[in-house]
Amino acid sequence: MPVGVSGELLDTTLINQKDGTPTHRENILITGVASDGSNTSTTALGSGETFTGEGELNDLPDVMVSCQTDNSGTLYFDFSVDGTNWTRFPVNGFKITAGIHEFHTAVKGPRYFRVELVNDTGAQSYLRLYTYYGAFRQGNSPLNQSVSLDTDAAHVRPSDFQDEIRLGRRSGVTGWNKFGFKSSLTASSGEQMVWPASGNFTPMTSASTFDIAYDGTAGGTTDGAGTTGALAMTIYYIDSSGLPAVALHTLGTDGTDTTSFSGLGINRIAVSSTGTNDTNVSDITVTATGAGTTQAIVPAGTGVTQQALFFTGSNHTAVAPFLWVNVGKPGGGNAKVTVKGYVYNRGVDSRFEVFRALVDTASETTVSINEPVKFQLNATDVLYFVADTDTNAASINVRFSLNEYQLF
Repeated sequence: MPVGVSGELLDTTLINQKDGTPTHRENILITGVASDGSNTSTTALGSGETFTGEGELNDLPDVMVSCQTDNSGTLYFDFSVDGTNWTRFPVNGFKITAGIHEFHTAVKGPRYFRVELVNDTGAQSYLRLYTYYGAFRQGNSPLNQSVSLDTDAAHVRPSDFQDEIRLGRRSGVTGWNKFGFKSSLTASSGEQMVWPASGNFTPMTSASTFDIAYDGTAGGTTDGAGTTGALAMTIYYIDSSGLPAVALHTLGTDGTDTTSFSGLGINRIAVSSTGTNDTNVSDITVTATGAGTTQAIVPAGTGVTQQALFFTGSNHTAVAPFLWVNVGKPGGGNAKVTVKGYVYNRGVDSRFEVFRALVDTASETTVSINEPVKFQLNATDVLYFVADTDTNAASINVRFSLNEYQLF
């Protein structure tokens, strides 16, 4: 009887026989057996193409797949008890990151196995996909490696999960701190969006380019090319497919630009290049081209959008644990302000009230919530906050935090 990788006796009947025909190899040290080629490939895939291996049957306990390519994709393990009916594992697959050499293992037992690799948009220039059978220990992830949410290796470094998200060491999840204010609520206006723009927020139902308005007359000294203020902006937006995207926009001189991209909403704009003033000198307002609805504002001197809203990507979900609301009456006296949180879902074209609080500055000015089960946002959800006051000149500040997770 042959000896296994851990020193145990190992029966190697049915080694790499796709048709199930038994063979017997004796007195060999099993440290790992390579696929007979049915589940190995070095042929690069085109955009959106899929490699599907052939079913292999053996009685070795584990399977390991090693994969490296220069384009992202999704790797699946397929198992079958009869070689005909297949079940994918995991259901959402393992996310393959371009340029990263990674491996995944699973308990196979005496089942048929095949591998699938679904290539994302964009052609591969190389593919190194190899399958092995044997008895494998759990892997360790290197101390300095970015850890994916679906990594099946033990992480040997001490870590704080939230810190690692913020440091970019956890792929597939992004942390967001959102903040917004409105300094002059009016009693006659009803519900008012928590941002410093004059109008309320209207969710976009179809993709559009964005118009950027700024005080940038040719040769001026406010914002735009050749000025002391904002010169360029980094825009974090939801693209026409509903996916998170980032674009750099360089301001012109005439005070009105139109973006080269289309989208469904803006999560943040940050002034990323400036003149000697180190920030934007005047308000920068972004509207949907055609519809004219306000979608973002960077108030003068702030350098970043101040708006209490968040767009969830179409292949994402988000978990929000924290909300902070502060209300004041800077001119003296007291105010009662009703604060509401709404979620608009583009998929069903409907709005839902998910939060309500009455803040009476005569007795309190701040509401802070650390939600024990956290609040979940589904794909395409837009979370935003409004305020309604009984007294003019009340002010409100809102801050919330969340993690956005990519759905594999």
